[in-house]
Amino acid sequence: MTLVEGPYGAIFRHEDGRSPHPEHEPESDTHKALKERKARTWQSVGGTVEVEVWRPRARRRPDVVAAGPVGTVAGEVQHSVATRQTIQSRQKALRKAGDRVVWTTDRGAGDITFLHPVPHLSVPALSDHRLYLSETRLEIGAGAITFETQRCGWADLWTGTSRCPVTRRAVPCGSLHQYPTFNPHSYSREKVATTAVYPCGSRLHLDHLLEGILHGSWLPYKNRDRIAWIPAAAHEDVATERGGTVELAESGIAARRDRTTERACERRAGAVVAQAEAPEVENLTPCCGEKRPGRAGQPLALACNLCRNSPTYYRRNELDREAAQD
Repeated sequence: MTLVEGPYGAIFRHEDGRSPHPEHEPESDTHKALKERKARTWQSVGGTVEVEVWRPRARRRPDVVAAGPVGTVAGEVQHSVATRQTIQSRQKALRKAGDRVVWTTDRGAGDITFLHPVPHLSVPALSDHRLYLSETRLEIGAGAITFETQRCGWADLWTGTSRCPVTRRAVPCGSLHQYPTFNPHSYSREKVATTAVYPCGSRLHLDHLLEGILHGSWLPYKNRDRIAWIPAAAHEDVATERGGTVELAESGIAARRDRTTERACERRAGAVVAQAEAPEVENLTPCCGEKRPGRAGQPLALACNLCRNSPTYYRRNELDREAAQD
């Protein structure tokens, strides 16, 4: 039997023996140690911490809840594998209570696919659970990334290409963009957290991220099917270039921006524009339609410059010269 919140107050409920209530399953020593580490860190940076406190609106008991200067943060520890549906259900419930949720696991980066839809942090798996409390720094293996400013055409870790992150075109736009990077010098703790109790150092570590999340200097961001924590200083620029919001990242329902129903010819600088507004030059010239992103019989747009058969192909002059030489 478990004590749950009913419509008229707390009541005892019989649970199916084959699927006990997850909040009453026995916790492993690793789970307890990581939970204590989170509570200790948030308390040391000025948070008001409660452990296993009942959240009526969420109808859940998160492992740790900390109240900070910008809101409340719920800390969940996930030591064992769970289904995506279970994780997302718990995430949405805690969001109803107004908590920003951060999931922590000791599983490796290649074994946490079920945590990708929620804001998560992965730390190394240690041989003794007591090390999670004694180690000075638990380095982050997955779930957080920083950014560096580079000219358009830089290799993008998220897309695996050098396409412009704004226009999605292979032709560089010439502007500066924010690119995800593993360069440890890309994140300056002097700029983001001058009074950090747990400074970043050469590598991102758990205490630094937990402090930043509680104080609002790290925010969740969804890229495709994975959510990661990124510096708040870069969040606005990244969201402007690539789309997305904090609310969509935390709810786990953000749509992939590169899977819209519009053609690439209709997109310009990341925004969908009406066909009548799109191209100002040669808008009466029909697209050949033989290669993407154009379609036969449709007006040309700037993106049609990528099509070699298009009258506006950006290397058309070179092709004309080659034809003349032949």
